Amino acid sequence: MEHMLYQVPACTADDSPYECDTPTEKKPNEPGRRNRALILRVAAKSFASKGFAAATLSEIAELSGLPKANVNYYFHSKDNLYQQVLDSVAQRYLDAFALLNPESPPLQAVEQLIRAKLEIIRKQPWAARVFVTEMMHGARRLPAVHAQRLQDAIKRGVACLERWIARGQLVAVDARHLLISLWATTQAYANAGAQLRTDNHKRTRREEELNEAVAHITRLVLHGVLAG
Repeated sequence: MEHMLYQVPACTADDSPYECDTPTEKKPNEPGRRNRALILRVAAKSFASKGFAAATLSEIAELSGLPKANVNYYFHSKDNLYQQVLDSVAQRYLDAFALLNPESPPLQAVEQLIRAKLEIIRKQPWAARVFVTEMMHGARRLPAVHAQRLQDAIKRGVACLERWIARGQLVAVDARHLLISLWATTQAYANAGAQLRTDNHKRTRREEELNEAVAHITRLVLHGVLAG
């Protein structure tokens, strides 16, 4: 079994295609919505495991248990399907960056950001891997609207850290490197988690480990930079 940071919850009220389905009243286009969600889940895992070039629509269709014609009907092309996978998680990353608010205490804001990022990885593990890999390769296929908003969010994050430094709330360090450390440590911790645990966690234990991870990463990243 995968580590809790990659554990998809047994149920959720979120309507994201990467969350499991909850027993809700049938919607008029329920079969189409479920097919799209299924294809997106399978595609995210395929892109994360094999990369964009090696993944194929034929394989995604086969693993989805749907005809390839259905995949083409809903997504038209592999490029569009890949962008839809990125789109499904991009807003959550933007929301996470928005938690870096210069008017909040640094410790509180950083803890909130770390928790939000680990929650993304826990709930949408494969899409998160695709997103991070895409960012590492220059975000060439990230939809333009998200690419620009993400650049703006990163600039605001750096500005927030610089504001804390200017106020004496953090010691004088390079804000860009601090933000990179925060991002990289969180991602590496989550990725390594899948290799560190093999037992099946109950939900309560997964929540405990999430809290432990947030506290540990916060101490790891902020140790030595919090003033006083």
